[in-house]
Amino acid sequence: MEELAQWKAWVEESQTPVAVTGAGISVASGLPTINREWRGVALKDVFTWEMFEDDPARFYQCYREMMLDWRDARPNPAHLALAHGRVRIITQNFDGLHQEAGSRDVLEIHGNLRELICLHCEELYPAHVAEKNPLPHCPTCNHLLKPNIVLVGEEVRHIAVAVDWVGSCDLLLVVGTNLEMDPVRRLPEIAEQRGVPVIRCNRGAEDVLPLLFG
Repeated sequence: MEELAQWKAWVEESQTPVAVTGAGISVASGLPTINREWRGVALKDVFTWEMFEDDPARFYQCYREMMLDWRDARPNPAHLALAHGRVRIITQNFDGLHQEAGSRDVLEIHGNLRELICLHCEELYPAHVAEKNPLPHCPTCNHLLKPNIVLVGEEVRHIAVAVDWVGSCDLLLVVGTNLEMDPVRRLPEIAEQRGVPVIRCNRGAEDVLPLLFG
């Protein structure tokens, strides 16, 4: 209770809060973390360059099945609380739930499920293009389209902006993630070196965050 009271005080004093979120925040919305299996397939083994290049048919079969369930997901109280608190969001998730909850400043450093991208001409297309096409190709250049997400082994996006946000915030929340991978795991270090308080809420964010931002 003392810890929660301290967190609440930090939130009330904050003018420029930033949250770094991971898959754990969306578990209460019915979505799995990257370490869980999805219909017998580990997510971390699906979203890889090897799978996309070596077996694109299987890659897209898994992608379409997951898309059906992702579309049914809705923001939970944790997403809504961050939106209500007007917290800037740096998210590792590609589910779009922060935007659906009403957050406006969102960096999707792992991309998003809303789009497909042509790696040849860089044109973007809505994800529904993949619904009726087992292997969706670019209408412009006929190259295979790729979901606009960061696959295992690719560099994360917008990291310079993320560093800038954390470098100017007065409170950092780390929600639903252990931040095990570089470079995102260094974001809390940036805040701590500046003397900025860091709230770590890895589980139960759907219960905790509404108490902080209510």
